[in-house]
Amino acid sequence: MTYAFTFDSSACSGCKACQEACKDKNNLPVGVLWRRVIEVSGGGWHPAVGAGSPRPNIVDDVNGVGGPNPYAVWENTVFAYNLSIACNHCVHPKCAGVCPTDAYIHRSDGIVYIDSSKCMGCGYCSWACPYSAPRYNPELGQMSKCNFCFDNIDAGLPPSCVAACPMRVLNFVEVSTLSEVEGRMQLWGLPASEHPFPLPNNSRTEPHLAVKPHKGMSNSLEKAIANIEEIRPKKQKSEASLVGFTLLAQMSVGMAWAGLWMTDSLPLIPYLLIGVCLVVGGFFSFAHLGAKRNAWRASFHLKKSWLSREILTAGLFGVSWLAGMFVPEMRWATSLLGAAFIYSMAQVYRLHVMPTWDTWRTTAGFFVTAALLGYVAMSSLLGAKSGREAFVVLVLLAVELAMMLSAKPKAEGAAINWRMGLSAAALLGVGTMLFAWSPFGGWISPVLFLIVLIEEIIGRVKFYEALHQKAL
Repeated sequence: MTYAFTFDSSACSGCKACQEACKDKNNLPVGVLWRRVIEVSGGGWHPAVGAGSPRPNIVDDVNGVGGPNPYAVWENTVFAYNLSIACNHCVHPKCAGVCPTDAYIHRSDGIVYIDSSKCMGCGYCSWACPYSAPRYNPELGQMSKCNFCFDNIDAGLPPSCVAACPMRVLNFVEVSTLSEVEGRMQLWGLPASEHPFPLPNNSRTEPHLAVKPHKGMSNSLEKAIANIEEIRPKKQKSEASLVGFTLLAQMSVGMAWAGLWMTDSLPLIPYLLIGVCLVVGGFFSFAHLGAKRNAWRASFHLKKSWLSREILTAGLFGVSWLAGMFVPEMRWATSLLGAAFIYSMAQVYRLHVMPTWDTWRTTAGFFVTAALLGYVAMSSLLGAKSGREAFVVLVLLAVELAMMLSAKPKAEGAAINWRMGLSAAALLGVGTMLFAWSPFGGWISPVLFLIVLIEEIIGRVKFYEALHQKAL
Protein backbone atom coordinates (compact mmCIF):
# COMPACT_ATOMS: atom_id res chain seq x y z
CA MET A 1 0.00 0.00 0.00
CA THR A 2 1.39 3.40 -1.07
CA TYR A 3 -0.42 6.71 -0.75
CA ALA A 4 -0.43 9.64 -3.15
CA PHE A 5 -2.12 13.03 -3.24
CA THR A 6 -4.45 13.80 -6.15
CA PHE A 7 -5.39 17.29 -7.26
CA ASP A 8 -7.91 18.59 -9.84
CA SER A 9 -6.43 21.87 -11.02
CA SER A 10 -9.28 22.43 -13.47
CA ALA A 11 -11.78 22.94 -10.64
CA CYS A 12 -9.69 24.55 -7.86
CA SER A 13 -11.03 27.95 -6.78
CA GLY A 14 -7.85 28.97 -4.96
CA CYS A 15 -9.61 29.46 -1.62
CA LYS A 16 -6.55 28.09 0.27
CA ALA A 17 -8.66 26.24 2.81
CA CYS A 18 -6.23 23.31 2.49
CA GLN A 19 -3.29 25.60 3.27
CA GLU A 20 -5.01 27.06 6.33
CA ALA A 21 -6.17 23.67 7.63
CA CYS A 22 -2.59 22.38 7.44
CA LYS A 23 -1.26 25.37 9.38
CA ASP A 24 -4.01 25.02 11.97
CA LYS A 25 -3.58 21.30 12.60
CA ASN A 26 0.19 21.47 12.85
CA ASN A 27 0.33 24.78 14.76
CA LEU A 28 2.78 26.28 12.28
CA PRO A 29 4.25 29.73 13.02
CA VAL A 30 3.89 32.70 10.69
CA GLY A 31 5.90 32.26 7.52
CA VAL A 32 6.05 28.45 7.67
CA LEU A 33 3.90 26.68 5.07
CA TRP A 34 3.78 22.93 4.65
CA ARG A 35 1.08 23.12 1.98
CA ARG A 36 1.04 25.96 -0.52
CA VAL A 37 -1.51 27.01 -3.09
CA ILE A 38 0.46 28.32 -6.04
CA GLU A 39 -1.26 30.87 -8.26
CA VAL A 40 -0.15 30.74 -11.89
CA SER A 41 -1.17 33.26 -14.54
CA GLY A 42 -0.23 34.36 -18.02
CA GLY A 43 -1.47 35.57 -21.37
CA GLY A 44 -2.58 39.07 -22.35
CA TRP A 45 -4.61 41.25 -24.74
CA HIS A 46 -3.80 41.86 -28.40
CA PRO A 47 -5.54 42.87 -31.66
CA ALA A 48 -7.52 40.07 -33.19
CA VAL A 49 -6.08 38.29 -36.19
CA GLY A 50 -8.36 37.85 -39.21
CA ALA A 51 -11.20 39.92 -37.76
CA GLY A 52 -11.72 42.07 -40.84
CA SER A 53 -9.64 45.18 -41.47
CA PRO A 54 -10.50 47.67 -38.74
CA ARG A 55 -8.62 50.95 -38.99
CA PRO A 56 -5.63 50.77 -36.60
CA ASN A 57 -6.20 54.40 -35.57
CA ILE A 58 -8.53 57.35 -36.15
CA VAL A 59 -8.03 61.08 -36.65
CA ASP A 60 -9.76 63.78 -34.62
CA ASP A 61 -11.49 65.93 -37.32
CA VAL A 62 -11.32 69.04 -35.16
CA ASN A 63 -7.77 68.86 -33.83
CA GLY A 64 -6.27 66.65 -36.54
CA VAL A 65 -4.65 64.43 -33.94
CA GLY A 66 -4.38 60.68 -34.54
CA GLY A 67 -4.95 58.06 -31.86
CA PRO A 68 -6.03 54.47 -31.14
CA ASN A 69 -9.22 53.27 -32.74
CA PRO A 70 -11.62 52.35 -29.91
CA TYR A 71 -13.65 50.26 -32.34
CA ALA A 72 -10.83 47.89 -33.27
CA VAL A 73 -11.36 44.22 -32.41
CA TRP A 74 -9.22 42.82 -29.54
CA GLU A 75 -9.00 39.38 -28.04
CA ASN A 76 -7.27 37.93 -25.01
CA THR A 77 -5.31 34.85 -24.10
CA VAL A 78 -5.46 35.48 -20.35
CA PHE A 79 -5.48 32.36 -18.18
CA ALA A 80 -4.92 31.45 -14.55
CA TYR A 81 -4.90 28.27 -12.53
CA ASN A 82 -3.93 27.01 -9.09
CA LEU A 83 -1.78 24.15 -7.89
CA SER A 84 -1.96 22.92 -4.30
CA ILE A 85 1.27 21.23 -3.29
CA ALA A 86 2.92 19.98 -0.12
CA CYS A 87 5.53 17.28 0.38
CA ASN A 88 4.98 14.74 -2.39
CA HIS A 89 6.30 11.78 -0.37
CA CYS A 90 8.38 10.83 -3.35
CA VAL A 91 9.45 7.40 -4.52
CA HIS A 92 13.07 8.56 -4.13
CA PRO A 93 12.96 11.29 -1.46
CA LYS A 94 16.11 13.35 -1.90
CA CYS A 95 15.57 14.99 1.49
CA ALA A 96 15.99 11.63 3.23
CA GLY A 97 19.06 10.79 1.19
CA VAL A 98 21.06 13.91 2.02
CA CYS A 99 20.12 14.28 5.71
CA PRO A 100 23.37 13.88 7.69
CA THR A 101 21.66 12.79 10.90
CA ASP A 102 19.44 10.23 9.12
CA ALA A 103 16.42 11.95 10.64
CA TYR A 104 13.97 11.01 7.88
CA ILE A 105 11.64 8.03 8.25
CA HIS A 106 10.29 6.41 5.07
CA ARG A 107 7.28 4.29 5.97
CA SER A 108 6.21 1.23 4.06
CA ASP A 109 3.12 3.11 2.81
CA GLY A 110 5.33 5.76 1.16
CA ILE A 111 4.85 8.45 3.81
CA VAL A 112 8.05 10.38 4.59
CA TYR A 113 8.39 12.34 7.83
CA ILE A 114 11.06 13.87 10.08
CA ASP A 115 12.08 12.39 13.41
CA SER A 116 12.46 15.60 15.46
CA SER A 117 14.63 13.80 18.03
CA LYS A 118 17.39 13.54 15.38
CA CYS A 119 17.09 16.71 13.24
CA MET A 120 19.80 19.31 13.90
CA GLY A 121 18.22 22.05 11.76
CA CYS A 122 20.98 22.39 9.17
CA GLY A 123 18.48 22.98 6.34
CA TYR A 124 20.32 20.79 3.84
CA CYS A 125 17.19 18.74 3.08
CA SER A 126 15.37 21.87 1.88
CA TRP A 127 18.26 22.69 -0.46
CA ALA A 128 18.11 19.24 -2.02
CA CYS A 129 14.32 18.96 -2.32
CA PRO A 130 13.13 20.03 -5.80
CA TYR A 131 9.87 21.26 -4.24
CA SER A 132 11.36 22.98 -1.14
CA ALA A 133 8.97 20.93 0.96
CA PRO A 134 11.04 20.88 4.19
CA ARG A 135 10.70 24.24 5.95
CA TYR A 136 12.76 25.64 8.80
CA ASN A 137 10.69 26.18 11.95
CA PRO A 138 12.37 28.98 13.91
CA GLU A 139 10.43 28.18 17.07
CA LEU A 140 11.85 24.64 17.15
CA GLY A 141 15.17 25.32 15.44
CA GLN A 142 14.49 22.30 13.24
CA MET A 143 13.25 21.39 9.81
CA SER A 144 9.59 20.46 9.45
CA LYS A 145 7.34 19.32 6.63
CA CYS A 146 4.08 17.65 5.66
CA ASN A 147 3.81 14.19 7.22
CA PHE A 148 0.62 13.25 5.31
CA CYS A 149 -1.19 13.54 8.67
CA PHE A 150 -0.17 9.95 9.28
CA ASP A 151 -1.87 10.08 12.67
CA ASN A 152 -5.15 10.67 10.83
CA ILE A 153 -4.30 7.98 8.28
CA ASP A 154 -3.59 5.45 11.03
CA ALA A 155 -6.96 6.35 12.59
CA GLY A 156 -8.78 5.86 9.29
CA LEU A 157 -9.25 9.60 8.67
CA PRO A 158 -8.14 11.77 5.73
CA PRO A 159 -5.33 14.34 5.99
CA SER A 160 -6.57 17.70 7.31
CA CYS A 161 -5.94 19.47 3.98
CA VAL A 162 -8.07 16.91 2.14
CA ALA A 163 -10.89 17.16 4.68
CA ALA A 164 -10.91 20.98 4.44
CA CYS A 165 -11.18 21.29 0.63
CA PRO A 166 -14.72 22.62 -0.12
CA MET A 167 -14.47 21.85 -3.84
CA ARG A 168 -13.23 18.30 -3.23
CA VAL A 169 -10.40 18.84 -5.72
CA LEU A 170 -7.74 17.66 -3.26
CA ASN A 171 -7.78 14.02 -2.28
CA PHE A 172 -5.54 11.06 -1.52
CA VAL A 173 -5.60 7.53 -2.84
CA GLU A 174 -3.71 4.29 -2.79
CA VAL A 175 -1.49 4.28 -5.85
CA SER A 176 -2.59 0.79 -6.85
CA THR A 177 -6.22 1.92 -7.09
CA LEU A 178 -5.62 5.00 -9.23
CA SER A 179 -6.91 4.31 -12.73
CA GLU A 180 -5.04 5.69 -15.71
CA VAL A 181 -8.35 6.61 -17.36
CA GLU A 182 -9.25 9.19 -14.71
CA GLY A 183 -7.55 11.95 -16.70
CA ARG A 184 -4.85 12.59 -14.14
CA MET A 185 -1.14 12.97 -14.80
CA GLN A 186 0.58 10.48 -12.51
CA LEU A 187 3.76 12.45 -11.98
CA TRP A 188 5.76 9.60 -10.48
CA GLY A 189 5.49 7.82 -13.83
CA LEU A 190 6.32 10.81 -16.04
CA PRO A 191 9.70 12.45 -16.70
CA ALA A 192 10.05 15.78 -14.91
CA SER A 193 10.17 17.59 -18.24
CA GLU A 194 6.48 16.71 -18.68
CA HIS A 195 5.36 17.91 -15.24
CA PRO A 196 3.08 20.97 -15.29
CA PHE A 197 4.43 24.44 -14.53
CA PRO A 198 5.64 25.51 -11.99
CA LEU A 199 6.90 22.10 -10.88
CA PRO A 200 10.65 21.81 -11.59
CA ASN A 201 11.58 20.11 -14.83
CA ASN A 202 14.77 18.58 -13.44
CA SER A 203 13.40 16.55 -10.54
CA ARG A 204 14.42 12.91 -10.22
CA THR A 205 12.45 12.07 -7.10
CA GLU A 206 9.25 10.68 -8.77
CA PRO A 207 6.69 12.61 -6.66
CA HIS A 208 3.58 10.80 -5.47
CA LEU A 209 1.20 13.40 -6.91
CA ALA A 210 -1.49 12.93 -9.54
CA VAL A 211 -2.81 16.09 -11.23
CA LYS A 212 -5.89 16.58 -13.38
CA PRO A 213 -4.58 19.43 -15.51
CA HIS A 214 -6.16 22.81 -16.08
CA LYS A 215 -6.24 23.63 -19.80
CA GLY A 216 -3.87 26.53 -19.13
CA MET A 217 -1.16 24.07 -18.15
CA SER A 218 -0.87 22.74 -21.68
CA ASN A 219 -0.64 25.99 -23.64
CA SER A 220 2.66 27.34 -24.92
CA LEU A 221 2.26 30.83 -23.45
CA GLU A 222 4.67 32.19 -20.86
CA LYS A 223 3.59 31.41 -17.31
CA ALA A 224 4.49 33.08 -14.04
CA ILE A 225 3.86 32.46 -10.35
CA ALA A 226 1.67 35.32 -9.16
CA ASN A 227 2.15 34.80 -5.42
CA ILE A 228 5.86 33.96 -5.30
CA GLU A 229 6.40 36.10 -2.17
CA GLU A 230 3.85 34.01 -0.31
CA ILE A 231 4.91 30.51 -1.27
CA ARG A 232 8.71 30.87 -1.43
CA PRO A 233 10.47 29.78 1.78
CA LYS A 234 11.29 32.73 4.00
CA LYS A 235 14.98 33.37 4.60
CA GLN A 236 15.08 32.40 8.27
CA LYS A 237 18.85 32.11 8.67
CA SER A 238 21.75 34.04 7.25
CA GLU A 239 24.32 32.16 5.19
CA ALA A 240 27.10 34.35 6.68
CA SER A 241 28.11 31.48 8.97
CA LEU A 242 28.43 29.14 5.98
CA VAL A 243 30.49 31.73 4.11
CA GLY A 244 32.83 31.86 7.11
CA PHE A 245 32.98 28.09 7.45
CA THR A 246 33.69 27.28 3.81
CA LEU A 247 36.34 29.97 3.35
CA LEU A 248 38.16 29.29 6.63
CA ALA A 249 38.08 25.52 6.14
CA GLN A 250 39.35 25.84 2.58
CA MET A 251 42.07 28.25 3.67
CA SER A 252 43.12 25.79 6.39
CA VAL A 253 43.57 23.04 3.81
CA GLY A 254 45.30 25.41 1.39
CA MET A 255 47.75 26.46 4.09
CA ALA A 256 48.60 22.80 4.71
CA TRP A 257 49.29 22.34 0.99
CA ALA A 258 51.32 25.55 0.78
CA GLY A 259 53.36 24.69 3.87
CA LEU A 260 54.27 21.33 2.40
CA TRP A 261 55.24 22.96 -0.91
CA MET A 262 57.15 25.96 0.44
CA THR A 263 59.28 24.50 3.24
CA ASP A 264 60.52 21.23 4.66
CA SER A 265 60.10 22.41 8.24
CA LEU A 266 57.05 24.57 8.91
CA PRO A 267 57.43 26.88 11.93
CA LEU A 268 55.11 26.37 14.87
CA ILE A 269 53.02 29.55 14.53
CA PRO A 270 52.04 29.04 10.87
CA TYR A 271 51.34 25.37 11.61
CA LEU A 272 49.10 26.31 14.55
CA LEU A 273 47.19 28.79 12.40
CA ILE A 274 46.14 25.91 10.13
CA GLY A 275 44.32 24.38 13.07
CA VAL A 276 42.97 27.75 14.23
CA CYS A 277 41.33 28.34 10.83
CA LEU A 278 39.80 24.86 10.92
CA VAL A 279 38.47 25.26 14.47
CA VAL A 280 37.03 28.73 13.87
CA GLY A 281 35.46 27.51 10.64
CA GLY A 282 33.96 24.59 12.51
CA PHE A 283 32.52 27.01 15.07
CA PHE A 284 30.81 28.96 12.27
CA SER A 285 29.36 25.71 10.91
CA PHE A 286 28.10 24.75 14.37
CA ALA A 287 26.54 28.20 14.82
CA HIS A 288 24.48 27.65 11.65
CA LEU A 289 22.58 24.75 13.22
CA GLY A 290 19.15 25.35 14.69
CA ALA A 291 19.15 22.34 17.05
CA LYS A 292 22.77 22.17 18.21
CA ARG A 293 21.97 19.42 20.72
CA ASN A 294 21.74 16.95 17.83
CA ALA A 295 25.00 17.97 16.14
CA TRP A 296 26.71 14.83 17.44
CA ARG A 297 24.57 12.84 14.99
CA ALA A 298 25.99 14.69 11.98
CA SER A 299 28.11 11.81 10.69
CA PHE A 300 25.42 9.13 11.07
CA HIS A 301 24.54 8.89 7.38
CA LEU A 302 27.83 8.16 5.65
CA LYS A 303 26.16 5.71 3.29
CA LYS A 304 24.28 8.42 1.36
CA SER A 305 24.91 11.92 2.69
CA TRP A 306 27.85 13.93 1.38
CA LEU A 307 27.37 16.28 4.32
CA SER A 308 28.15 13.40 6.68
CA ARG A 309 31.20 12.57 4.59
CA GLU A 310 32.31 16.20 4.67
CA ILE A 311 32.12 16.18 8.45
CA LEU A 312 34.04 12.90 8.65
CA THR A 313 36.83 14.09 6.35
CA ALA A 314 37.02 17.39 8.24
CA GLY A 315 37.51 15.44 11.45
CA LEU A 316 40.16 13.20 9.91
CA PHE A 317 41.97 16.24 8.52
CA GLY A 318 41.94 17.83 11.98
CA VAL A 319 43.23 14.67 13.68
CA SER A 320 45.97 14.31 11.09
CA TRP A 321 46.97 17.96 11.57
CA LEU A 322 47.17 17.43 15.33
CA ALA A 323 49.29 14.29 14.89
CA GLY A 324 51.57 16.22 12.53
CA MET A 325 52.63 18.46 15.40
CA PHE A 326 54.47 15.48 16.88
CA VAL A 327 55.13 13.41 13.75
CA PRO A 328 56.24 15.70 10.88
CA GLU A 329 55.88 12.84 8.40
CA MET A 330 52.09 13.12 8.87
CA ARG A 331 52.06 16.32 6.81
CA TRP A 332 51.65 14.31 3.60
CA ALA A 333 48.66 12.48 5.04
CA THR A 334 47.23 15.81 6.25
CA SER A 335 47.46 17.26 2.75
CA LEU A 336 45.78 14.23 1.17
CA LEU A 337 42.99 14.24 3.76
CA GLY A 338 42.59 17.95 3.10
CA ALA A 339 42.00 17.20 -0.57
CA ALA A 340 39.35 14.62 0.40
CA PHE A 341 37.76 17.24 2.66
CA ILE A 342 37.55 19.85 -0.12
CA TYR A 343 36.15 17.29 -2.56
CA SER A 344 33.48 16.22 -0.05
CA MET A 345 32.61 19.85 0.60
CA ALA A 346 32.15 20.47 -3.13
CA GLN A 347 29.95 17.39 -3.48
CA VAL A 348 27.65 18.75 -0.77
CA TYR A 349 26.79 21.57 -3.15
CA ARG A 350 26.61 19.54 -6.35
CA LEU A 351 22.83 19.29 -6.12
CA HIS A 352 20.93 18.45 -9.30
CA VAL A 353 18.10 20.86 -8.38
CA MET A 354 20.58 23.77 -8.23
CA PRO A 355 21.88 24.10 -11.82
CA THR A 356 24.24 26.95 -10.91
CA TRP A 357 25.86 24.73 -8.28
CA ASP A 358 25.78 21.40 -10.10
CA THR A 359 28.75 22.10 -12.33
CA TRP A 360 32.45 21.36 -12.48
CA ARG A 361 33.06 24.99 -11.56
CA THR A 362 31.92 24.31 -8.00
CA THR A 363 34.48 21.56 -7.46
CA ALA A 364 37.25 23.37 -9.33
CA GLY A 365 36.40 26.66 -7.63
CA PHE A 366 36.62 25.18 -4.14
CA PHE A 367 40.04 23.69 -4.87
CA VAL A 368 41.34 26.90 -6.45
CA THR A 369 40.02 28.98 -3.53
CA ALA A 370 41.69 26.67 -1.04
CA ALA A 371 45.02 26.80 -2.86
CA LEU A 372 44.91 30.56 -3.47
CA LEU A 373 43.88 31.60 0.06
CA GLY A 374 46.25 29.11 1.64
CA TYR A 375 49.22 30.01 -0.52
CA VAL A 376 48.84 33.78 -0.11
CA ALA A 377 48.27 33.40 3.64
CA MET A 378 51.31 31.17 4.06
CA SER A 379 53.42 33.52 1.92
CA SER A 380 52.47 36.34 4.29
CA LEU A 381 53.33 34.27 7.37
CA LEU A 382 56.63 32.94 6.07
CA GLY A 383 57.70 36.15 4.37
CA ALA A 384 58.37 34.33 1.09
CA LYS A 385 60.34 36.45 -1.38
CA SER A 386 61.21 34.12 -4.24
CA GLY A 387 59.83 34.33 -7.75
CA ARG A 388 58.43 30.80 -7.39
CA GLU A 389 55.81 31.93 -4.84
CA ALA A 390 54.78 34.85 -7.06
CA PHE A 391 54.50 32.55 -10.08
CA VAL A 392 52.24 30.07 -8.23
CA VAL A 393 49.94 32.88 -7.07
CA LEU A 394 49.91 34.31 -10.58
CA VAL A 395 48.79 30.97 -12.05
CA LEU A 396 46.06 30.50 -9.41
CA LEU A 397 44.71 34.03 -9.95
CA ALA A 398 44.71 33.50 -13.72
CA VAL A 399 42.79 30.22 -13.40
CA GLU A 400 40.23 31.79 -11.09
CA LEU A 401 39.73 34.82 -13.33
CA ALA A 402 39.32 32.54 -16.36
CA MET A 403 36.62 30.58 -14.51
CA MET A 404 34.81 33.80 -13.63
CA LEU A 405 34.93 34.99 -17.23
CA SER A 406 33.54 31.70 -18.50
CA ALA A 407 30.66 31.85 -16.01
CA LYS A 408 29.92 35.58 -16.32
CA PRO A 409 26.92 35.31 -18.70
CA LYS A 410 25.15 33.36 -15.94
CA ALA A 411 26.21 35.69 -13.16
CA GLU A 412 25.74 39.27 -14.34
CA GLY A 413 25.67 42.04 -11.77
CA ALA A 414 27.72 44.57 -9.88
CA ALA A 415 29.07 42.03 -7.39
CA ILE A 416 30.62 39.79 -10.03
CA ASN A 417 32.15 42.84 -11.69
CA TRP A 418 33.69 43.93 -8.40
CA ARG A 419 35.04 40.44 -7.87
CA MET A 420 36.53 40.29 -11.33
CA GLY A 421 38.04 43.74 -10.86
CA LEU A 422 39.72 42.77 -7.60
CA SER A 423 41.00 39.53 -9.08
CA ALA A 424 42.34 41.35 -12.16
CA ALA A 425 44.05 43.96 -9.96
CA ALA A 426 45.73 41.26 -7.90
CA LEU A 427 46.76 39.43 -11.08
CA LEU A 428 48.22 42.60 -12.57
CA GLY A 429 50.08 43.42 -9.37
CA VAL A 430 51.63 39.98 -9.02
CA GLY A 431 52.48 39.88 -12.72
CA THR A 432 54.21 43.24 -12.51
CA MET A 433 56.26 42.12 -9.51
CA LEU A 434 57.23 38.90 -11.24
CA PHE A 435 58.20 40.67 -14.44
CA ALA A 436 60.22 43.30 -12.57
CA TRP A 437 61.74 40.74 -10.19
CA SER A 438 60.45 42.75 -7.26
CA PRO A 439 60.36 41.14 -3.80
CA PHE A 440 57.14 39.23 -3.18
CA GLY A 441 57.25 39.40 0.61
CA GLY A 442 57.10 42.28 3.07
CA TRP A 443 53.91 44.33 3.03
CA ILE A 444 52.90 43.12 -0.44
CA SER A 445 51.76 39.63 0.64
CA PRO A 446 49.37 40.82 3.40
CA VAL A 447 47.81 43.38 1.06
CA LEU A 448 47.42 40.73 -1.62
CA PHE A 449 45.88 38.38 0.93
CA LEU A 450 43.34 41.05 1.92
CA ILE A 451 42.37 41.68 -1.71
CA VAL A 452 41.99 37.96 -2.41
CA LEU A 453 39.97 37.44 0.78
CA ILE A 454 37.52 40.24 -0.07
CA GLU A 455 37.16 38.89 -3.59
CA GLU A 456 36.46 35.38 -2.27
CA ILE A 457 33.89 36.64 0.25
CA ILE A 458 32.01 38.42 -2.53
CA GLY A 459 32.07 35.27 -4.63
CA ARG A 460 30.84 33.07 -1.81
CA VAL A 461 27.99 35.44 -0.89
CA LYS A 462 26.83 35.43 -4.51
CA PHE A 463 27.18 31.65 -4.55
CA TYR A 464 24.64 31.30 -1.74
CA GLU A 465 22.28 33.85 -3.24
CA ALA A 466 21.48 31.34 -5.98
CA LEU A 467 19.76 29.25 -3.32
CA HIS A 468 16.98 31.83 -3.00
CA GLN A 469 16.26 31.87 -6.72
CA LYS A 470 14.58 28.47 -6.68
CA ALA A 471 11.08 28.77 -8.07
CA LEU A 472 9.53 26.84 -5.18
